[in-house]
Amino acid sequence: MKNIIGCEFNDDNGCVEVAYKDGNFLKIKCEEVETKLHTTEQSLTKLHRLLEKNPIEYVAMALSGEMQAYCDIEAEMVKDMFGNIVQGYLKKGYNLATAKMMAREFFRYES
Repeated sequence: MKNIIGCEFNDDNGCVEVAYKDGNFLKIKCEEVETKLHTTEQSLTKLHRLLEKNPIEYVAMALSGEMQAYCDIEAEMVKDMFGNIVQGYLKKGYNLATAKMMAREFFRYES
């Protein structure tokens, strides 16, 4: 990763483009990488945010094979948080269906 001189996401073709000091050029087609992963809506949102804000980290995870672990950690955190949020709504007197719906809405807007 230290030989990289440029790295950016090209929204037009959906690729992360990486330029190396030795003149080599790498394109990673993000859609192909992501279709091989088990993701949730939230973990995919986090990946896309990472892609936009820090594409070199996205590339590092894609090349090292750590991207699935990242998605799994995000999914586990959301699962734990979802349960806590539902419990909070239940304590406030909402029924289970309403509490789950409100927790899903929370994640829709907080991702």
